[in-house]
Amino acid sequence: MLIYLIRRVLLVVLLCCSGLIAHAGEYRPAWRGLHVDVSRHFFEPAVLQQLMDRMAELKYNRLHLHLTDGPGWRLEIKRYPRLTSVGAWRKRLPAGPWDWRKHEIGNHFTECYGGYYTQDDMRRLIAYGAERGIMLVPEIDLPGHAYATLVAYPELAIEPPPGCKLGRDILAVQRPEVRRFVRGVLDEIMELFPQGTPIHLGGDEVDERLLSSEQQRDFMQEMVDYVQSRGYPAITWDEAACNGVRRQWVMLWRAEKYEHVMSLGQPVILSPNSHFYFDYPQSAAEAAPGEHVITTETVRSFRIPDSPHVLGVQANLWTEHIRTPERLFYMAFPRAEVLAEKFISQSVAEQN
Repeated sequence: MLIYLIRRVLLVVLLCCSGLIAHAGEYRPAWRGLHVDVSRHFFEPAVLQQLMDRMAELKYNRLHLHLTDGPGWRLEIKRYPRLTSVGAWRKRLPAGPWDWRKHEIGNHFTECYGGYYTQDDMRRLIAYGAERGIMLVPEIDLPGHAYATLVAYPELAIEPPPGCKLGRDILAVQRPEVRRFVRGVLDEIMELFPQGTPIHLGGDEVDERLLSSEQQRDFMQEMVDYVQSRGYPAITWDEAACNGVRRQWVMLWRAEKYEHVMSLGQPVILSPNSHFYFDYPQSAAEAAPGEHVITTETVRSFRIPDSPHVLGVQANLWTEHIRTPERLFYMAFPRAEVLAEKFISQSVAEQN
């Protein structure tokens, strides 16, 4: 505890000093993000406000909210009310090994678990973040990870071929009515978030046995171009870029794809699972046999490349095994503080 308190004091001193040095410009890197998966486990607005308070102290400026995935849809969309009346709820299960296929979506169970942000909730969170220099970045994961969506609106689903054991969690994007649905959701998000807010469109982990790479690429490119035509930068996970989607910002999560993604010449946000997945255990004592461990030294060892293509870095908190606010903060800190030290050192170095 003493060591932790000393580190906190030193960090505050560094933040104050770097603020004096860099007063004429911005901290670097420009994108200093923290991601929270609120689909697998829902966190109340007050928890996100508390998290933003900590982020502001550390000069983070982006809170990326993973609002939709198989286990739950977390943002009110008035055109499609079943996304939250049905898709935001699931049967309560005891804690244990995570398997999204065990999570039965719906509001009809005796014990329901879930929740969602109303549009007024989100407006308040956007304003709260803006007061602290933090932009909220919404993610609607497309076209896969859509199980909650498809329980609410099953007519949008791809039917797995006979004998296929894959889950029904992919939008049938080759159908015009599905594309109209997606554009309707994005229209409402763009009405809610200020123009210029990046919108994350997902684009990850879709099995080509159900949706070919060409179909995925055509759909994702259409949606990237659609939001950008309205003045909103688009982001995708690196799978979409590796599949040929262009004109978006690429969020690199697969560490083994670093060289490939960097060679594409697109703007990149570095979030490699080798260094910045803060849901991974923090020490060997907490890890299962063979599980990857991300210590504070792992975070510190990452070198942010001096490249015009790199917009910044982001730490991710996926919540399969993060059920409570206490656990969320335990997993985020102190690793988020160590990453903040890298922001500071880079800012100072660029001024010298």
